[in-house]
Amino acid sequence: MKNAECVSFVAVLTYTWLQIMLFGGLVAETLLVYPNVFADIPRSFEATMEFMQVTDPGLLFPPFGAATILVGLIALVLVWRTRAVRYLLASSLAAFGLGNALFSVLFAWPRNVIMFEEGAQVHSVSYLEQIAQEFVLGHWVRLVASLITAILAGAGFLTLSRRRLTAG
Repeated sequence: MKNAECVSFVAVLTYTWLQIMLFGGLVAETLLVYPNVFADIPRSFEATMEFMQVTDPGLLFPPFGAATILVGLIALVLVWRTRAVRYLLASSLAAFGLGNALFSVLFAWPRNVIMFEEGAQVHSVSYLEQIAQEFVLGHWVRLVASLITAILAGAGFLTLSRRRLTAG
């Protein structure tokens, strides 16, 4: 195998691994964190803010997502000449960009400000419950988009692997 093929293989593998990790992180957040966050609004918001004093998902996911996009773009450039892999990685990046990155910035982050920064000091409990319900529903959209993203990245990796196996 040539060095260029090896580099592209590692880039696609790394991108796939990062997408699977992001999906797993969202699943863990959904199943372990969110039931506590949304249990008793607004008290559960206050408890969440007390608990997440050192770190929180907002400190992890944005830079991790940006790094994943960067690795994905590098992988896409490296496999550009392999049409099937190119389409799968481009679709994965598009799903990630729209379903996670853009969706988070335009939908989730403004609701996080309302729920956790402004909270009950600014908004009524009924409004906070409505915003929380919107956030949870939107989060399921983000979770499905993350699953689609990881599947497309995995399909791209498997397609590239199959091509390597049949070529040599």
